[in-house]
Amino acid sequence: MPVMGEFREEREAIRNAPFAKKLEYFKDYYLLKTIIILAVIGLAGTLLYNYFSRKQTALYVVLVNFSAVQESTEEMVTPFAEETIDTRKEEIIIDSSSYISSDTNEVNFIKYGYEDEQRLYTMVMNGDIDLLVTGEDVLNRYAEQDWFDDLRIVMDTDDLTSVGEDRILYWKNVPIGIRIDSTSVLFKYYAYNGKAGETIYAGFPAGGVHQKTAVEFLNNFLTQ
Repeated sequence: MPVMGEFREEREAIRNAPFAKKLEYFKDYYLLKTIIILAVIGLAGTLLYNYFSRKQTALYVVLVNFSAVQESTEEMVTPFAEETIDTRKEEIIIDSSSYISSDTNEVNFIKYGYEDEQRLYTMVMNGDIDLLVTGEDVLNRYAEQDWFDDLRIVMDTDDLTSVGEDRILYWKNVPIGIRIDSTSVLFKYYAYNGKAGETIYAGFPAGGVHQKTAVEFLNNFLTQ
């Protein structure tokens, strides 16, 4: 009997078979295929959804040797974000996952994090970090590696003047950092775990792609 004839007879037999027989046939011949197809469709749908719904990074801030002291730190940037960016499509990231010491013999420092420094170095080279906040010792360590832009290039003259000379950190006569006051809202949400009593500064890593937003963030938020 031709193949097509056999196929028609088998199809007719299944059509007229009891429900239990149809179910058994489906399990034997189609269940695994159906599961695989549904899994592929589900994965593809998830990937497409994540791709089209993901937000672009409007500002990436790194806090070195800090830890969050409140469960919800999103409140810290919400007012600034709502006034500055399109929160439906963009987001501000505060990264406090890096712990680095410039002196492994200092008992008040967290142990030196080689992997963290390598990660930060790669991010700086890629222009991924827009603002870096840490203690003076660590900032100077990075300044030796030419990580930071000259504040006179990044900021408007009026903005830099309004900061006040006493709050500017210099490296070889180049202004690279701005002191974060102890009254800053930053310390409401984060605790500094570096050397006790150390002055905290913010600097703009060279090549940051969102420097304009970073300047606004520093001027209107961290220094208040």
